[in-house]
Amino acid sequence: MGLPVKRSAFPIRYLGLPLSTTRLRRVDFQPLIDKTASKLSSWHGRNLTQAGRATLTKSVLTAQPVYSLTALKPQKEVLDEIDKIRKRFLWAGDKMLTGGKCKINWTRSCLPKEMGGLGLLNLEKFSRALRLRWLWHEWVSPEKAWVGSDIPCDDTDRLLFAACTTITIGDGKKTKFWQSGWLHGRRPRDIAPNLFKASKRKCRTVADALQNSNWIREIRNTTTLSITHLVEFVQLWGLVRQTVLQNGTQDTIKWKLSATGEYSTASAYKAQFLGTIAAPKLSCIWRTWAPPKCKFFAWLILQNRVWSADRLATRGWPHNATCALCRQTMETALHLLADCRFTRRIWDHIALWVQEPLLKPSNWRIANTAFECWINITTTAGTPRKALRSLALLIMWVLWNERNARIFNRKESSFISVIGKIKEEVSAWIAAGARPLGALLLRD
Repeated sequence: MGLPVKRSAFPIRYLGLPLSTTRLRRVDFQPLIDKTASKLSSWHGRNLTQAGRATLTKSVLTAQPVYSLTALKPQKEVLDEIDKIRKRFLWAGDKMLTGGKCKINWTRSCLPKEMGGLGLLNLEKFSRALRLRWLWHEWVSPEKAWVGSDIPCDDTDRLLFAACTTITIGDGKKTKFWQSGWLHGRRPRDIAPNLFKASKRKCRTVADALQNSNWIREIRNTTTLSITHLVEFVQLWGLVRQTVLQNGTQDTIKWKLSATGEYSTASAYKAQFLGTIAAPKLSCIWRTWAPPKCKFFAWLILQNRVWSADRLATRGWPHNATCALCRQTMETALHLLADCRFTRRIWDHIALWVQEPLLKPSNWRIANTAFECWINITTTAGTPRKALRSLALLIMWVLWNERNARIFNRKESSFISVIGKIKEEVSAWIAAGARPLGALLLRD
């Protein structure tokens, strides 16, 4: 009687992951790509706002590969394919993606919000942060069955892990002499790369390597040794000789980027953006009370990434010769927000309504970009900033809708009607929970 089993060849699937005795190929990750793409079939992207598509991109499309990225290291091409799916849905919905629809480049979109991005996960950096968990558990959970076998971490992962951890040497029985960053946060293999190549045994612990100076004895004495090897030896020896082992005390490791000293994926992910310039004035958009679609629009227009007349003209696309609101000059993002005569009349009226004379355009500082205009309005001294941010987002959104109605629907509202719309929206936002905006209007 035969066994009730099925014979198959590698790669096979186990717990939803492809297993193989050799390196996994791109085709082995195709089910992951297909699963991500299949999520789009039931969504009607054209009926969603860009803010809604951004939410689905973060919560669904980005979440699909997380399980696989935790255990496997896919090729960059696989991550690029998933990024194409995410980018297409974010900017084009269920239509084809073209240059005109992709308003912000993908690298910037995947920056954290505090750095001016959209907060989408950078899959390459996030997968690296997930893989560092393997290196962490090698230290803190040596009883796990997989410890000692190959793990899906490359040298870049190990370098990042060494930079993010502090190792304190005790008896030296857990720390790898060449592979761990125990010498002032640096790995001996990085201090003396040529000596590392010439070493016979590269996996010794610190205790074994220091016993009888075994790390020196194991350097191959061949004719290829040069003055470079000697210089590296002297440098490494000077650091190693200061190490004193403490019998009965285990080596310890601490994660530098968390208050508790424990590894976290979030801190490992953010560490890879160190050196990127923060954009607190732009990121405050996301902390402002406003509907998500208004925040998303503000994020675009403050970076001059809406299809105003000047950008359409640059591409040679059909456009109005003048601003649809004032009909006097070429339309730009800055003109719409600060220089347009119609916009300035709106702000003059709102300044009187909320009893804030400093909001009058005549009191604004000169701005050269839409972003500078936003800073000037929302950081006016002596005014409630939280309320002004919500109010500025609301006015920007109403003006943009009025502009689009005049261009695409041939419907023009009067100044009084636009003011009425703004006041109606203010009341609706306050009723929905915009407390700072409500406090601005209820002052004595």
